[in-house]
Parts: sequence; C-alpha cells; structure tokens
Amino acid sequence: MGENHVTRTEMLGRAVELRQEFAATAADVDRTGAVPLDNLRRLQESGLARLFVSPAWGGLASDACTASDLDVLSDILVELSAGESSTAQIWSVHTIVARLVLGTQLDVDPELHRELAAGVLDGSLRFSNASAEGGPRRGEFATTATRQGDRYVVDGTKIFATGSEGAQYSIVPVISDGVPGGGLAYVLVPMDAEGVRLHHDWDNMGQRATASGTVSFDQVAVPARYHLSIKGGAESMFGQASVFGLLFQTAINSVILGLGLGAFAVTCEHVRRFARPNLPTIESAAEDPLNQWHAGRLSAQLAGARALLRESTRLIWDFERAGGARGPVSVHMMRSKYAINESVLEATGQLHRLAGGRATSNTYRLDRFWRNARTLTVHDSIDTKLRQIGAFEIAGTPPPPTIIS
Repeated sequence: MGENHVTRTEMLGRAVELRQEFAATAADVDRTGAVPLDNLRRLQESGLARLFVSPAWGGLASDACTASDLDVLSDILVELSAGESSTAQIWSVHTIVARLVLGTQLDVDPELHRELAAGVLDGSLRFSNASAEGGPRRGEFATTATRQGDRYVVDGTKIFATGSEGAQYSIVPVISDGVPGGGLAYVLVPMDAEGVRLHHDWDNMGQRATASGTVSFDQVAVPARYHLSIKGGAESMFGQASVFGLLFQTAINSVILGLGLGAFAVTCEHVRRFARPNLPTIESAAEDPLNQWHAGRLSAQLAGARALLRESTRLIWDFERAGGARGPVSVHMMRSKYAINESVLEATGQLHRLAGGRATSNTYRLDRFWRNARTLTVHDSIDTKLRQIGAFEIAGTPPPPTIIS
C-alpha cells in the first residue's frame, strides 16, 4: 500500500511501536538530560508528521481544520509519552506550531508555505516554540519585531522555549510595528540566525530533556516573509471561534496522560516480575489482593481520564468544523484536564508503593514518572479551571477564550 493511502490506524500503530522503542532508553534520557535527538530523528522518519499537514500540501490530514484528526494526534502523543515524555513534549510543540503555521489563521506567503510543508513532510524541519516571557502576567509580551527595509529585526527574551535545541525554526509571538497599533504578530526565526542565543539553563526536576530553557534574540534579522500576521487580528485567534488554546491544552493533556499510562504499565510489570507479596501467606505479588485492588483502582481512574480526553478531542474538532458555542467545549477540555492530572499524579505517586523496594534503584529511575508529571501538571492552574467549570455549571458563565482555555 502506498504512503498516500496509510490509514489513521496505521499511523497510531507506528506510535505504539515507537513507544516500546523509546521506553527502552527512557531512563538514560532522564539520567543525562540531553535532548533525545535519536528519538526525534526516529519520529521524523516515521511519517507521523504527515498527519499535521493538509492534503492540499501533500499531507494526510482529514481536512484543512486546525484541529483535524485531533483524536488520533492525541492518541499518538499519549503513546509517545508513555514511552518517553520529553520526546513527546517536544513533538507536541512541533505538532501545534506546524498546525498554526501551515493552517489558515496566519498570513503566510504561499511559497514559504510550500517550503515549510515540504520540510515537515520529508522530516528535515522541526519547529520549536518561544512564546512565554517572564513578566508578571501570562500572555503579555515585550519582545518586538521592527521593520527595517526587507527584513524584521527581533529583540527580546523568552522562557520555557521547549524543543529549541536542534530545531530549525522557532515560532515567536512579538509586538510588531508591522501590525497597526503595534499589535501581536508571529515571527518565524531560524534557530541558526545570528543573534539567537540558547542559554541552556533548563535544570528542572522533571521533563529534563526538553531543553525548555531561555532563548534570547539580540537584533535578530529575519526576512520580511517570515513575519506572519494574524488574519483578522488577535481576536480571531483568541476569540470565541478559536480552537488554538483548546488544541494547545489538548496536546499537554495528552502528554500528561501518557505519563500515567506509562507509569502504570511499569508498575504492573514490576509487580509481576520483581515485587514480593505483602504477606508470607500469599504466593506472589501478582496474586496479592492489595496489589490487585490498587491496580484496579488506578486502571479505572486512568481509563476514565482517557475517555474524557477522547471525547474532548472530538468536541473540539466538531466545534471547528460546525461552529456553535465554545463554552461547553472549553469546559469539557477542563474536565478532562482535571481527571488526567488527578489520575496521573496518583498513578505516578503510587508506583513505588506497589512495585516495591527494588523499584527505587536508580538503575530504573522510575521516580522520573512522578517528577515529569508534577512538572507538567503545574504548567497552568488547575484550580482556576475548576472554578471556571463551577461558574459554568452554576451561572452558565463560559470560560474566556485564552491560550489555556
């Protein structure tokens, strides 16, 4: 069967195979904290990026929607994260940025669009993200883009720039004089451009191999065609019809859920192979009723969270295709995030309780599951989301459309 006829199911099957491959080296990735370039190379060779791209540009996406195939893309990220979560987080950023740059929300020169789509499809191009800044409020930007003849000059500093090391381009939101009133635009910055500096200061306890540190742009000159205005202005991207924040949150939720499923699989394996029963009267740890009870509880919690995530992905995709009220879609995404966070923190936190003392060996580095989950689950406030869900249930007040809702 030709590559153009590869099904969504076959794509997911490739992700399941890569999960096992990545799991074999996940402890080493966590130990070194080095960007998993071999894993990313295998992903670029896998053809999975064809799901990012519209058929108009040679891809396999079902339609031109930003959220098209979100259900299978989410499942793919879950599987990759269950194998090695830093790889999955970097790949999730590539997914989101590709959907943004190759979609319909930004004003992209057709020839540049063709070049970028070709690079994504042949695996020669990976996007990173340099959005967040260190100011007192989320979503406020001081990084600027100033027009100088046939180019724009970018100045500023970004934090949490996941996947920047080894990427070819980073998407950078800026305050631009190319937008009336000095409004928001995006600039595509080549990561090898003069004036780009990676600070290599990511030293967090979890997601150690994501290279999510600081990037500074010191008088970085980029061609004018790399300045990407938002069609309809910022309101069109973050307004009541936008799915971008929903897509962004779904990607993070998928990576977090994968951590829980990966931790649970490892827990069950260690109970079967290495752990001893809690009482000498029990034949094996696998037959221990306490272990079985806890495994049943964790399995049910994770399965419920996965069901909510899958339902949420379908709602988001349907919302973009058919329109309707955004509030219920956002609320359901938040419900899934809460269920995912709670079940994953429980599964990763209970791993050693069930797997036993041998599982604490640094040979396995199984504490990485909790460290990674705890790091990702504080990306934004779950308490805020619970309040917004409650406001919707009690008063019918929909969450405001933002990058996190």
